[in-house]
Parts: sequence; structure tokens; C-alpha cells
Amino acid sequence: MTRVRTVLFDRASILAEDPSGPDGVRPAPGAREALGMLRLHGVRTGFVALRPGSGHGRLSDADVRAVNHRVDELLGPFDIWGVCPHAPDDGCHCRPPEPGLILWAAGRVCTAPADCAVVGTAAD
Repeated sequence: MTRVRTVLFDRASILAEDPSGPDGVRPAPGAREALGMLRLHGVRTGFVALRPGSGHGRLSDADVRAVNHRVDELLGPFDIWGVCPHAPDDGCHCRPPEPGLILWAAGRVCTAPADCAVVGTAAD
């Protein structure tokens, strides 16, 4: 049996709502505790997300960085941050159901994809 070494969380699995800015960041119930338990047991944690609103021009790069910074303040530190900046029809390899973002994140934390678990990621 493979030991999970890294857990990658989708934005929706750790936030109560999709924020339009850093002031709207609200951890989901139990998110802090779950992340704390993983870290206590030496499991690396990462954040992977479709950049909310980016493909539609609603959030700037600065807005996304501010939201990510706030998430890290409330729930971090995360070992890896990965955000797909593409719109659904861009044909990229990082948007679900394609595995690009997950494979990239696993590589950045030197974890084999088979040793990663992904929580909450779903195609939109």
C-alpha cells in the first residue's frame, strides 16, 4: 500500500465560499483541523485551483495573489501553490479533467503522483 505523502486541496474543499477578494476568504468548517492533522503526521499540503474568474476577466493577477496570500495566512503554510489561469475553452492541460496541474504540483514537491491525494477537485 502506498503512503500518501502529499494532499492537494482544491479551493472549494478548504474555503466556505469562492471569494472575490482577500476579505471574502472564509475557511470551510474543519479545514484548519484537517490541515493541522496532516501536517502533524508529516504529510505535505498543497493548494491547486482553477483561478476563479481569471478566464472571464473578473480577477486580476494581483487579486488572485491577494486571495492566495490570505488563504495562506488563515490555513497555511502550504508546500505548493498551483493555479490554472486558463478559461474553460482554452484547451489547456492543467484544467480538469486533464492532469497537468496535479502532475506539476506533485513534481514541485518531489512526490510521485501515486503518493498524492487530491481533495475536492472537480471539472466545472
